[in-house]
Amino acid sequence: MAEASKYNLPSVQKLQVFEQVNTYIENNNPSESRKSEALNNISQLLENLHQQHPQASDAEILDIITRGFEIMPQNNPKQWQRWQDTLSVVFAGGIEAVKVFFPAAGIPIEVGKRLYEIYDRNRKQLPSS
Repeated sequence: MAEASKYNLPSVQKLQVFEQVNTYIENNNPSESRKSEALNNISQLLENLHQQHPQASDAEILDIITRGFEIMPQNNPKQWQRWQDTLSVVFAGGIEAVKVFFPAAGIPIEVGKRLYEIYDRNRKQLPSS
């Protein structure tokens, strides 16, 4: 006969329980439908930008997006909030999602990761400030 759970966590979807420390960790990941909607929003943005600027490279498209996001909070706060929500869902998928949708960002991301790994590995050898 199965033992009844001693935890009452009805809204938790994923759960890790550590009996020794009597605690748990809940992973609040966005639902698949929210991820799909967020990715569709970004795909639509990229498609629109490529139609408006057919000769632009990926790096130039990334510049256009960056400039737009820099002025959006002041010019259109509601749209900025929607994009923040969209990007927070996408970023919950990690850096790999960013590299898929912004290929031009892939190299700087990887370079930054490698530089951090080198710094972290050699931290004790660096002069202290």
